[in-house]
This record gives sequence, structure tokens and C-alpha cells, in this order.
Amino acid sequence: MPADGSRIVARYLLQKGRRHNFDARWEAMAPFLAPSRVGIITKTFPGDKQTRGVYDSTTMMAAETMAMFMAGHIINPSQQWFGYRMRDPDAALSESVREWLEECRDRTLKRLSASLFYAEGPEALIDYAGFGTGFLMTEEAPQPVNRIMKGFRGFYFHAEKTGRFVIEEGADGLVDTAFREFELSTRVAHDLWPDNLPEGISNSFKEGHLDKMFTFIHAIYPRPRAEQTSGAKGMPWASVWIALESKHVCAESGYTTFPAAVPRYHKTPGEVYGRGRGDLAFPDTWTLNTAKRMGLEDWALKIRPPILVRSDSVIGTLKLTPAGPTSINTHSMRIQDSIMPFETGSHPEVSHIKEEELRKSINKIFYVEAIWKLLETEKSEMTAFEFAKKIELLFRLLGPVYGRLEWEYLHRVIDITFDLQMQAGAFSPPPPEVYMTDGQIDIEFQNPIAKAQRAGDAEALTLAVNDMAPLSQMFPQIFDRINPDKTADGILDIRGVPAKWQRTDTEVASIRSERLKQDQQANALAQLEQAAGAAGKAAPALKMLQGQGPQGVGAGAPVGTGR
Repeated sequence: MPADGSRIVARYLLQKGRRHNFDARWEAMAPFLAPSRVGIITKTFPGDKQTRGVYDSTTMMAAETMAMFMAGHIINPSQQWFGYRMRDPDAALSESVREWLEECRDRTLKRLSASLFYAEGPEALIDYAGFGTGFLMTEEAPQPVNRIMKGFRGFYFHAEKTGRFVIEEGADGLVDTAFREFELSTRVAHDLWPDNLPEGISNSFKEGHLDKMFTFIHAIYPRPRAEQTSGAKGMPWASVWIALESKHVCAESGYTTFPAAVPRYHKTPGEVYGRGRGDLAFPDTWTLNTAKRMGLEDWALKIRPPILVRSDSVIGTLKLTPAGPTSINTHSMRIQDSIMPFETGSHPEVSHIKEEELRKSINKIFYVEAIWKLLETEKSEMTAFEFAKKIELLFRLLGPVYGRLEWEYLHRVIDITFDLQMQAGAFSPPPPEVYMTDGQIDIEFQNPIAKAQRAGDAEALTLAVNDMAPLSQMFPQIFDRINPDKTADGILDIRGVPAKWQRTDTEVASIRSERLKQDQQANALAQLEQAAGAAGKAAPALKMLQGQGPQGVGAGAPVGTGR
């Protein structure tokens, strides 16, 4: 059935009302954490001051440092940070399937680099780490209004800022519903939906008010199975664009996959939105900002202190400009007894100590101290192995929250991009082996945090081998328990070695067969050489025995003569 604009708007306003408590908290945090998110409750206008009342930037720098550090390690454009593999183990062994999956990965990485993913993706991580909930919209790039692009047009990414969207969870605990509120000009709205605009916007376009702004809602929600049919309006997720004021449905379409990645840092039971490191740091942030403000006030008093004047003194208007003359009649008293600056008696050194303690606390909450130590490390101070172990420990600290980030952010992005490309025919045809399986393709992430989580198995093997090494002298068969092929596969997988650098099972079998033949030939040759050597040593003895016959027994006296 067609989308009902009034019902969708009512549902959006209801969810927005339920978000009120979060809005108040985010509004208080935004100036200190991410100023571009200011305006969640109070409407702001382009160019408004975003850091009003902010005297210290420690928290916003710490939040950005943590977000950029995570982005640089989980979605680094210079790395192959993910890969595809078949869930069916038999299909995974096929060389043609592995090559096709690697080709799909390379094409996806190339298209991600050609889009705004590496600009918008970190923006979503700032909201994720600081406020607790990020939002990254992933779609195929829209068709330009002034030309026609054939084939797959690439990706469109947009990080929606905190407080500009509402979300709902499905039965599986994952976000499956999202409403976004935004403004469009008359010109853009007409370009998008020229034949289906409400009367107010149509009249604005006819009157030439092309830059007048109107508010719209984009609603994405699961479409009931009974309403799922062929075509865009029957896809599993509905996509409805509504003019908020008139509740007029401007367009209705759909998605085969939920198009938004919504990572949440920590999630309190009963709440849909997450809570980030900014929530933990806010008490220290507020205290530090207050202390900094009071310190600046005291600084101003010390630079230009108030002037104390005797009540019975006669002076003219004080001129505090350099070399400005001020008339005064001291009545035979010292000038110091008539007029003097006010001494506040404050102790700024105490405030400075407390401020540094608060900065350290905020930086620890956002892991900035650990990050700085890694970034400032020189080779002369630490070996490459020690550096790798320290960064691995940092990633393990992020490991507990990384699991949710991987599922709600990275998996969503790769699932959506793969689905968009498959639907548009942007991949080469898959090998026949893919159609002979259930078609399930898994995603494997190769970023340092994912590797750090898997590194425990490799470390356990190394420790076990070190423990068994002394016993191998007494029990040489002790290492028979370790399977060399499975061990090699596991370590190569943990370290993320590309499949094209590895030999297939067929190639390994061929190499081992050839090696066995060479060993057999070498053993046979060694046996022949040994036999020849033995024969060479026996030849002189044989000649000696042959020489003793005529000169000994045959040449002497006849046997049995008695002489």
C-alpha cells in the first residue's frame, strides 16, 4: 500500500520526543566535544559561533585524535583493510573463486577511494566515540540532473550528525529504522521530484524563489512482507521522502539492504542510543572549562586590577591609557595612601596544577596518552617488535567495543557496498563454483585491531613450542601433535597475507611430490655410491687373495708329504 505521510511524520515526532533527554545531554556536550554538532535543541544558522562559552579545547582535540586514530587503523585507504571469502569451505578452495573474490575486493576499495567514504567515515566515528552513536548513510551516487551517467555511478556517503536523526531497533537488537530531518532549497527539491511537490514548494519554484529552504524527512523502515513485491516500492526496506510541513509524500522507493551503518559505543539496557567516551569525560570537561574561565578572569584582574581610591580624596577622571594625565589632590598625603591597585590574593599556580590533572584525565579517557606515546616513539628508544606489541595492547583495550563497531559499522558498510555493486552488475560474472554453493560470502577484516584480536592464537602456538622444545630431546615425537599445514594456514590468515601470495593445495602437493622424487633419486644415488665404494674397497683384497694362490699353496711342497 502507498506510504501514508501523516502517519510517518507522527511516528517521527513521537521518536523525536522520546529522544529529548539525549538531546539535552548532547546539546551540553557538543560545544566542548564537537562544535559542529551544536544546534540540536536551539536552532542555529550558518556562520553562528559554535564555541560560545568554551575556554578549553582539550576534550574536542582528544575526541578527534581518538576517532582519527581508529579511522586510520580500521579504514585506512592505503591498506587492504577487508576481504571476501566463501563460507562454504569447498568453494573457498577453488582458485578461480578466490581470484574473483580478490577482484571484487580490489574494485570495492578503488570505488571507496573514489568516493567521500574516507572523509565521511571518520566523521561518523567522531560521533561514535564522543557522543556514543554514529550514522553513516551509504547509497549509490545519484544521477546528475544535467547529464546522464550509464552503469554503476559509484558510492554516495553521508555522515549524519548527532541529534539530526532518530533510530529504532529490530528484534535482533540491530538498528533497522531511521528517520532523518534536513532542509533542501526549492531548486534542489524541484530537481529531485519535479512532478510531485506540495503546492507551497511548487508555487515557490514558479515564483522564482529558488533558494528558499524547506524541511523534509527521509524515512527508512522495514516494509511488511505482505507489501513486498517486485520493483523499488516492494523492496524489504521502504524509503519515503516527505515534506514535513504539508506531510506530502514526494517520493517512495526502497532498499534491498538497510542503507545506514549506525555504530554505538556503549549501550545501556533499555536505551537505543549509545553512550561514548564523551559521557565519561564530561564531568572533567566541565570542571576544566570552569577552572579555565575563572583563571582567565583572575588573569584579567592581575593585568588590569581594580583601582582603590580613598573616599575623601579629590581626583579627576582616571585615565588608564599609557601616559594619560590624571589630576589629583592628595591633601598632603602620599599618593599610595590615596590611590592604589587592588590585589586579589589569588594563587594561580594551584589552578594550573588542577587543570593539568584534569587534562591528563580527559586524555586517558580518550586513550590519547597511549596514542601519543606510540606516535612519539623513536627507533632508538624502542625496537620494531616492542612497538608492535605496544600498539597491539592498545588495540586490545579497544577490543571489547570494537566487536560492536565491526558488526554495526564495518560489516554494514561492506554489505551495502557489495549489494549495490552486485545489483548494478559492477562486478565481473562469478565463477560457476559460486552458483554451486549457498552463495554465502563472509567478510574478513585485516585491520590492526582485528589482527590484534586474532594474534592470541599465534602467540599461544609460539609459547607452546618454546615450552615443548626442551622436552623434544627426550621425546622427539612430541611435535607430532602439531599439524604443520593447519598451523601455516592459521598464521597466514591471522597476519592477513594475501591469497595471491600463497600457493594452492594443488601447487603444494606438486612441489612435495617433486621433492619426494628428488629425495628418492638422491637416496638411490647415495646407495649406489655406497655400494660402489664398498666394491672399490673389496677389489685390492680380492687381488691379494688371487695372488696368494699360485705362490703359497700351489708353489710349495705337495700336501701330505710329511716334510
